[in-house]
Amino acid sequence: MERRSGQDRRHNHTVFYTIFSLKGKRRSLRRSEDCKRITIFDQYHFSLLIYVLTVLGLSLLDAVLTLTLLGRGAVEVNPIMRYYIELGPWLFVVVKYGITALALLLIVMLSTILSARHRIASSLMLPFCVAVFGSIVIWELYLLAK
Repeated sequence: MERRSGQDRRHNHTVFYTIFSLKGKRRSLRRSEDCKRITIFDQYHFSLLIYVLTVLGLSLLDAVLTLTLLGRGAVEVNPIMRYYIELGPWLFVVVKYGITALALLLIVMLSTILSARHRIASSLMLPFCVAVFGSIVIWELYLLAK
């Protein structure tokens, strides 16, 4: 006897605000066809949160150190960020933080697809971002010490 109702439950999407709750059970993909689309989980791994918060913190520190260096006579070489610095330091910080946050959001959303297809590349993506931002902050601290 057939017990299925005929409706596919996978077509129902998770409501956006439930992403921020600690309820729910989905932490990973169960079906191979789920790897082909963007999937939002109910819970993410704690290490993902640590990486995201680290990159966001390093991005803010980079913005503050950049403004400090500019106050001491340095020049911003990135023309896009130079434009926002000329419009105002607060706008520069908001744009820099916003671009970083948007990129991290895309990385988190696409991490399920990437991990299913390119497991090594996806597992190294956020540590690579931490290394890049960490290197930039170390370089700026070196410049401030000179």
